[in-house]
Amino acid sequence: MEHIKVFWDRLNSLIKEKGFTQNSLSEYCGFNSRRIQNLSAGNRIPDVFEAVKIAQALGTSVEYLVTGENIPPITNIKSSLLNIIHHLETEI
Repeated sequence: MEHIKVFWDRLNSLIKEKGFTQNSLSEYCGFNSRRIQNLSAGNRIPDVFEAVKIAQALGTSVEYLVTGENIPPITNIKSSLLNIIHHLETEI
């Protein structure tokens, strides 16, 4: 249950930082105006579709909301791995 509290702490911090309220963010995302408030009060996590809309509205990623980390896009990971391989090849 601690991870749910951390999720809501992180989400509520972003809501405040971006100038929303839970109700205004719900409406912005196209939900019932009390959807986010009801989820938060019930200590429930939004479903994946809701989480994506919420993250987009707040200019962040679902990964950040869940883990607190900004996970780079796969293209950045691929590029980094190719650079490491190239560097290793030049050392051999």
